[in-house]
Amino acid sequence: MAIVLNGTTGITGNSGTLISASTIGVGGATPAASGAGITFPATASASSDANTLDDYEEGTWTPTLSASGGTVTYGSQIGRYVKVGTQVTVSCYLAGYFSSGAGANAVTIGGLPFTTKNTSNLYQAPSFGQISTLDWPVDAKQFVALSAPNTTTILPYWEKDDAGGPTVKSNEWDNSGAAVIFSYTYISE
Repeated sequence: MAIVLNGTTGITGNSGTLISASTIGVGGATPAASGAGITFPATASASSDANTLDDYEEGTWTPTLSASGGTVTYGSQIGRYVKVGTQVTVSCYLAGYFSSGAGANAVTIGGLPFTTKNTSNLYQAPSFGQISTLDWPVDAKQFVALSAPNTTTILPYWEKDDAGGPTVKSNEWDNSGAAVIFSYTYISE
């Protein structure tokens, strides 16, 4: 027995057991001919049901550093991501420093592949695995960061004894060996 979908044999019965014979296309996507799996369209076919998986994507992104008036010299800008529904997991290796002009302005890490969810007070935080050769303030306990709602940037700051702490400044990120490695799972739109 064969079940035919759009003129193609998609599922074959064998002694009462169903066996997948090809890939499945979701949301109008053409099933891949290269093997078994589920193919999603290049642009998500958003479902109104929050419990419906309607998007999957893997790719690269280019992490950037910025501060008002600053010039950045990069060694490496490596980023990968996986998006499942609205959950995005990024990984990053960013080697770069402010070589001139930034003074003591707030640093942001930009280029996230998807905008963070636009929900009031939904601040999300990445986990940093390594921070190399930044000029840590004497009273800083740790390097932390957050993303505000509706943005594609991360705002790094110094965790101190008081609540929160000041943002990381470009003159603290001016060493030629400066690099960060992090992963970040966040909710997107």
